[in-house]
Amino acid sequence: MQYSEDYTLAEMMCVAGAREFPKSGVVLLGMGLPVITGVLAKMLHAPEIAICTEVGAFDYLPRADIPRASIGIHDIILNDGSAMVSDMVDALGSLLMGGNVDFGVLSAAQVDRFGNLNTLVIGDYRDPERRLGGTGGNTEIACLAPRVMTLMPQERRRFVPRVDFNTSPGYIDGPGARKRAGLEGQGANIVVSTVGVFGFDTADGGETGSCEMVLEAVFANLSPEVAQSECGWDLRLAPTVAELEPPTVEEISLLRRLDPYQFYVTPGRY
Repeated sequence: MQYSEDYTLAEMMCVAGAREFPKSGVVLLGMGLPVITGVLAKMLHAPEIAICTEVGAFDYLPRADIPRASIGIHDIILNDGSAMVSDMVDALGSLLMGGNVDFGVLSAAQVDRFGNLNTLVIGDYRDPERRLGGTGGNTEIACLAPRVMTLMPQERRRFVPRVDFNTSPGYIDGPGARKRAGLEGQGANIVVSTVGVFGFDTADGGETGSCEMVLEAVFANLSPEVAQSECGWDLRLAPTVAELEPPTVEEISLLRRLDPYQFYVTPGRY
């Protein structure tokens, strides 16, 4: 196995995320980084998964010689290789609300210690500093998928103690909160950043434990201190924080082929 010596932390985030996909089941991809990461996972690490997008591309099978991944969740390239192309009613209704999704993949502007996500506003909702793109299917996936992985650049402004607006609930405010909100338990959930991989301190979907994010592994040549410096709260650490293997040449080569215009890995776009 040949490791790459030329890669960015954004590329490593996508590679690490792709490695975390389940080996089978139905995966529902949200907007942005989940798309490129999902296609990478399907082509290299989890060929048996059925990947779907929240706007209705079902069981997408990219060709081995595909020139690029879809740009967004509604690219016409998804028509070639999907078992069915429909709409959000089928994706979020029949598929997700029907209990047919095993794993959701999301991104957002903010994430907090309980894994809640914000895709709506920065600042106070009534007088925001900035309005964002909105919820799309982010809310539904966070509420209803049995497991969720979030892809999020590690920045203090994005890893916040409490999201400015809870678009997409994780463990809300701690143990038992999902049940009190009428939601099923969820997990094991994952956050993959540009520093490492995080789990959550709960073994039963959010009923017990602190339900806070826990740093479990860092990328090669990085340390837990780097993660803490770009986190807005006192970060919990696993008893042993592992170091992840660098990306392979194959992973980086395919990732760059799938994103020839750097739509996904250009700073400011992810």
